[in-house]
Amino acid sequence: MKLKIGIVGYSGIAKKHYAILRRSDKFEVCGVFDANCRDDHCRAKFFDDFNSFIEEAKPQAIVLCLSSDELVFGFFKCAKYCKNILIAEPKFKSLSEIKEIKYAATTNKANVCSGMSLRFNPVITSLKRALAKEEEIYSINISHCVSMPGKNIVRELCMFDIDLAKILSNSEIYEFSYSEANKTNARSTDNVAMKLKTKNQILINISNSISSCINRFVVEVNAKSGVYIGDLSGVRLHQLNEYGQINLKVYQDENEIKTQYDEFYNLCQSGESSELSNLDDLIKIKELFA
Repeated sequence: MKLKIGIVGYSGIAKKHYAILRRSDKFEVCGVFDANCRDDHCRAKFFDDFNSFIEEAKPQAIVLCLSSDELVFGFFKCAKYCKNILIAEPKFKSLSEIKEIKYAATTNKANVCSGMSLRFNPVITSLKRALAKEEEIYSINISHCVSMPGKNIVRELCMFDIDLAKILSNSEIYEFSYSEANKTNARSTDNVAMKLKTKNQILINISNSISSCINRFVVEVNAKSGVYIGDLSGVRLHQLNEYGQINLKVYQDENEIKTQYDEFYNLCQSGESSELSNLDDLIKIKELFA
């Protein structure tokens, strides 16, 4: 049976989520709330009044697609009326904001997950399947370069890539250090290099840049049987070993947002999920930069 899901905020990533949800066999979009934005091409009913959205649409689940400035206030409003909430882009400004959200979620007994959808990227999913057969993983290198002048690099890239490293290593972070540089803007960090060591003794290097002229996202895993190289931008995965290069299959039909919603549906039904990122995951990562 489909669950009624509402979308709060309809700019940016919300349209991607709507495109997936309108074809979902698990969710039915019952309404969209946005006081300032409308889209005549969207078939779901729009609301510019939040109370009307709650009373008429009656969402059983909500996806928050709000900006960093609106996220906390929007969550507080939604948690009073809906017990299943997915935060599409968990780009919180501070650690205290995430802790406020967690307190509100606990108080209202809400099931909350954060949209770390990179966990379900088809290249990452295929890589995880290959790594599950490995006896040992030694190190992980992640290089993620995009063009996002003026953005906050920690919120846009670092948080997501650290979460990805934790998923691939299947461990928590034991040691962490980072350095930053301002190459294009004297007031804002645009390049970050991070060094991590996990509790299961895997060394991780992450290089992030928002001043690149091209988008490039490569994950390299050094394991006992060879080196795996995943190209998330080019949607390719291969392994290098003593015999040469082996091209590995990437299941491109596994859309990461759709897969995330499949897991969110399970969370709505059971109240638990081992696959989704939760607020404690966010807090642990944000504390690394405190």
